Amino acid sequence: MTVMPRIRCPNCGTSINLESRRELDYRMVLSGMQKGSKTFTSLLKTTGLPRKTLCMRLAALRDSGVIIKDGGYRLNGSASLEKWGVKMKSIESQPLTKPSLLTRRNTIIMLMVLVLTVFIAANGWAMLSTPRPPPSPPAPLYIGEFKMDIKIYNSTDVFAWQAVICFNPSELGFRESLEGSFLSANAPYGTVFVFANDTRPGELLVFGSLLGDVPGVSGEGTVATITFGYKTEIYELPEIVGVRRARSTHIWNTDLIDTEGILKLEI
Repeated sequence: MTVMPRIRCPNCGTSINLESRRELDYRMVLSGMQKGSKTFTSLLKTTGLPRKTLCMRLAALRDSGVIIKDGGYRLNGSASLEKWGVKMKSIESQPLTKPSLLTRRNTIIMLMVLVLTVFIAANGWAMLSTPRPPPSPPAPLYIGEFKMDIKIYNSTDVFAWQAVICFNPSELGFRESLEGSFLSANAPYGTVFVFANDTRPGELLVFGSLLGDVPGVSGEGTVATITFGYKTEIYELPEIVGVRRARSTHIWNTDLIDTEGILKLEI
């Protein structure tokens, strides 16, 4: 009777015969991937298999769909490992294409988060270590309000307009702005209406425009209504000025070129 030669497992020392060696090799390879993706070199060290044998085992496992190679060798979470004799913890819950945590994009994101964290921490420390400024004075109390309309007259092909309004901030304060009907009533695609106060006390920049490839509007009407609050019984009315600190009043046609028309501020 011929006795099959026996060898010992390099991991546990168990005596095995050559007929079961291949199954043992598969179990060692798959067990080595339980904690994540492995390189060929790390699998050589873990399994103790010859290089040629390991290549053959990895090729067979890849062809069977049990493992995936994407920079390293890792388990396919959707594959059944029962016939390979490997018991895995929650292997079915691992995604089919689980990415490596240390990808180039993730590294960049982590660096960005680190930079933002340092920046926020530095600003927070600066805020804590810097004396707080005195509280801002309360908002001015107005004893009354009045409205003024921005009117347009003798206009031709108006597509957009802009007005610079000046007033005495010690007497008056801006309260509200509403768009008039001159453009909005003739705007199939809507309009844009904006006012800007910025950090310039006593100055308003009001802007309105049609949207889309539409003809301009001609004639006269109200383009906006501005509400002011007054702090004293005697005050000067606001007025539209031509140019004020690089801001200027305009009426533009559909080619965004100055066109005919007059803007007036009326109470």
